[in-house]
Amino acid sequence: MDNDLVCAYLWQCIIRLAFSPASIKDKKNWLRQYGQSLKLFWQVGDYPKVPSSRGGYLSATVDCPFHLGMCFEYAIEEKTHDKFTVRFMYSPPLSERALMWVHDVDGQYFKYPNQVLLSTHAQSGQAIQQMSDRDIEKVIDALIIHPTPHQHIESPIDDHDIRMGGGLLNPFLYLFHLRVQFCPNQGMRDAEKQRLIALFSSAIKNKCDVGIDKLMRVPEVY
Repeated sequence: MDNDLVCAYLWQCIIRLAFSPASIKDKKNWLRQYGQSLKLFWQVGDYPKVPSSRGGYLSATVDCPFHLGMCFEYAIEEKTHDKFTVRFMYSPPLSERALMWVHDVDGQYFKYPNQVLLSTHAQSGQAIQQMSDRDIEKVIDALIIHPTPHQHIESPIDDHDIRMGGGLLNPFLYLFHLRVQFCPNQGMRDAEKQRLIALFSSAIKNKCDVGIDKLMRVPEVY
């Protein structure tokens, strides 16, 4: 099987295993544990607020590490999560927050049917047998660590290592990729990549779920 096709199956598999909570309860739990994980992963002082449910959306505000001087607000449609918005707010010293960036996904418009096309091949078993950890690494890089289509913020935050994924349609995947992008510790980011490779490799090979508690763990950095 062509290696690109193997990675395409792994792409869909990783999103299904880790970033597709089904019920509203599962979505709330995913977001709650996501917020709790940021305290240690970003090495900040406080836990973000627990997401609230308003007007059919799950929403919360998350303060980023202090050196960035910014926060982001997310709002995810409760029922289908096909519609979501993440608003990035910059906080200059001694002034109110100013809108800096909006990532907006509207699922009512056509999107490329990756899952439908892959299902017609019916070769997921072969892809799993053929996959290597290098294939999983390539997919994790493209989804989380270094999204293939991305933007850089040059002002007011000039940090070329922050890559804002521009083609991520899944809100939970998008938030998780921010978890990595805004981490101030490069050693933690490197360790997280290796942790995710091992986590997804084991889950896919053993045909088991990726529990939210495992997904949100913080890697040990020595």
